[in-house]
Amino acid sequence: MTINDVAPPAGAGETVIEVKNLTKRYRDTVAVDDVSFSIQKNTIYGLLGRNGAGKTTVMSILTAQNFATSGDVRVFGEHPYENARVLRRLCFVRESQRYPDDAKPIHAFATAKLFYPNWNQELADRLIADFRLPVSTRIKKLSRGQLSAVGVIIGLASRAEVTFFDEPYLG
Repeated sequence: MTINDVAPPAGAGETVIEVKNLTKRYRDTVAVDDVSFSIQKNTIYGLLGRNGAGKTTVMSILTAQNFATSGDVRVFGEHPYENARVLRRLCFVRESQRYPDDAKPIHAFATAKLFYPNWNQELADRLIADFRLPVSTRIKKLSRGQLSAVGVIIGLASRAEVTFFDEPYLG
């Protein structure tokens, strides 16, 4: 992945994420190559690229779930790694999210409610109804679309200041 000097949208406000010269290598493979960009508050962005381009890797680094090989990442003006002040303000919904074998959507939502300080249960309940999500069915028995709905509901109901969706709706 290579992105450099992406201009913020016209009229953009406060910068919430600043990435400078980000590189991530896995042995001989360069997954992210010298990426620089900023993300402004109250703005929706899309990170587009082919499979294997490094999109998930970038989001993982921004949410402190992976480490950069080099470069500088600031989220809300701070390094995100082992930083509760930053991490409690972020939500990262992965396409490949794993759950315990006996977990049900209702368990995932109850856990999310504990983790996200701005959790909106009313919104979660409305989305559960809109998606007709069977909350008492084990997650491993859900269809791919229903599993995607679990992630979308968590991402939206978290009301996090910054939410990342990695391939949010498959199926």
